[in-house]
This record gives sequence, structure tokens and C-alpha cells, in this order.
Amino acid sequence: MRLCLLLDEGGGRLQTLAPALSCLGFECVQPTADVETFCARESARGLTLIGAGEGALRALLLAERYPVEALVVVGCPLRPRGRSPLRRRAERNLFCVVADLLVVQPLGEKRMSPRGADVLLRGVSSRRRKRVDMGADYADLWTNCKRPLFEAVFGFLAAENDAKVLARLRETW
Repeated sequence: MRLCLLLDEGGGRLQTLAPALSCLGFECVQPTADVETFCARESARGLTLIGAGEGALRALLLAERYPVEALVVVGCPLRPRGRSPLRRRAERNLFCVVADLLVVQPLGEKRMSPRGADVLLRGVSSRRRKRVDMGADYADLWTNCKRPLFEAVFGFLAAENDAKVLARLRETW
């Protein structure tokens, strides 16, 4: 069973993904007090990070530091530039992200500029990158576009990359 760390902004919206993710073979966990130690320990087993809102910035910073398997960012936290040292650091170190990346971008949200999603997708070193634009704003993403959002996330996580399947360690006989 693969692990999935859900990094939310405190609204608990990502918890609605947990039952369906468990059907895909993921064990969903909430962030512990020491997320860094958890990611360092579990990244070798195939850790997936899902971040929403401000939790997306945390997920991005963790993916820059640890070799996670997949990263799903709901609402890109990059841009406008210069607001926060963490955002500047995340934008400067994007090349360190090697995980498969899905960016779900709300179309009209002022806090989450569509240009930030472009910067994110161009800056990472991921082999598999995907961007999905939906919803008028961040709240609309979780109300009117909830089902298409879930389908985009599950479709991305369920699709196995052939290179990773071949490279994954198997137990010997």
C-alpha cells in the first residue's frame, strides 16, 4: 500500500479524497508534528503528496527536498512574486522537483495566478507533468467542480508510468 500525505490549508477539504484514494491502494495520512522526518522516512516507499491552498506550498517545498513519487497541487501557490520568502525559495528551487506533477488551477482566483502554474510546470524536472484548469475560483473548485476535480486527481494517480513500473523494486523469490 502506497502512502499519501494530505496537506490542506485547514478547511479539511482534502479529507473527502481519502475514501476514493484508499480504493486506489493509497493509505491517506494527515501531517504529523514533524512532517520533514515523516517524508524523509517514507519517501523511499513511494510517497505521494497532495496539497491544496497554502498546503500546496508546503507540498511543493517537501517535493523539492525529498524524492516523492507524485505531487498533486490544487491551486498553484506561486506568484505574485516577492510576497513571501517561502514562495521565493519554492520558485527558485523548482528544478529539484522530480516527482510526477499534476497542477489543478482555478481560473479566476486572484491569490493563485494562472501564470504561477505556468512557472511551476516549466521549472520542475518532472518527466510527467499535467495541468488542469477548472472552476471560476478556489471555492468553486470544491463545490461546483468537485466531481471533475476528483476524476482528474484519481486519473492522474491511477495511471502508472511504465518507466516507474519497470524500475520499481520487487521482492525476489
